[in-house]
Amino acid sequence: MSVQQQEQVRETVIPAPEGAIPIIDIGPMLAGTPGAIDDVADGIRHACTEIGFFFITNHGMDEGLVERAFDASRAYFALPLEEKMKARMNRHQCGYMPPNVSVHTDTFETRQGSMRAQVSEAFKFTSDLGPDDPDYGQNRRFRGHNKWPDPDLVPGLHDAFMGFHIAFEALGRKLLTPLSVSLGMPADYFDPFFERSSSMTRIAYYLPISPDIDQISLPGHTDISFLSMIPPATRPGLEILLPTGEWIEQPVIADAILVNTGNTMVRWINDEYIATRHRVRADSVGERHSNIFFLYPNVDAMMDCVPSCQGPDKPAQYPSIRFGDYHAEYAARNFGYAEDWD
Repeated sequence: MSVQQQEQVRETVIPAPEGAIPIIDIGPMLAGTPGAIDDVADGIRHACTEIGFFFITNHGMDEGLVERAFDASRAYFALPLEEKMKARMNRHQCGYMPPNVSVHTDTFETRQGSMRAQVSEAFKFTSDLGPDDPDYGQNRRFRGHNKWPDPDLVPGLHDAFMGFHIAFEALGRKLLTPLSVSLGMPADYFDPFFERSSSMTRIAYYLPISPDIDQISLPGHTDISFLSMIPPATRPGLEILLPTGEWIEQPVIADAILVNTGNTMVRWINDEYIATRHRVRADSVGERHSNIFFLYPNVDAMMDCVPSCQGPDKPAQYPSIRFGDYHAEYAARNFGYAEDWD
């Protein structure tokens, strides 16, 4: 298939075929049921070699906590621009991203307009550091540089956003065990790399866009994350590229969380799994709020090829790299506007 034909296929978006995104019930694993870790590991391996996305159900996430984060998001993005700009995103990827400033240069799409600045807004943050953390006050990149709006403007915003972040961090780390097992490694293999992680949450707002113009608010890309975890957004819009070259609308499964593999994991495991391309389409009906958690390792984690993912017939394809350096390279390419912002 030629590049032109691929692009033509990709512009045709279809409803997701039944079963296109695997569903993995992690309830038995969380309950400690014998054999459940292996069952989840098998499900992860199937999903991550076939499409790179899967739903988890019976995950135990507090739906009230998720809704409080969405309520805070609505209130935050309704603030005047000058108030949001007081917490403008810094070089650590923390704070407010205004519209029309960020160009996602890592996109693979070549359609007209794919390299324009994003019209969406976002607010990003990581874990708050306490005085007992070794990185507290050390000015280390991506560690402890959150920027918050005036607490009187949106009462409860910090607690709502941070509650979301902490809960998803805990859930993401529970997935490390079956993920390690799925790769033929000891169950605790990845655990040390995620102590004092640099995970981030992205609170995003997509304003309605006229149907007369290009509605792709975030062009086709793969995530930098190890894992991305996505509760249902307030409106449709996420589109996923199948191996066949067809774009599908993300299905919504009641009470399920969508998970996808990112470039950090894929590089680390020598392309054993795939990071699937996806994008976001705004609509002309209403605004869209999407809260996404990105599981990242510690900034000092060395991404050396996982032993089970290399061998005589499959040598390591990527040089070892410190995650903090890998993240910095990605930020420079895609969020250069923030590099010189305090």
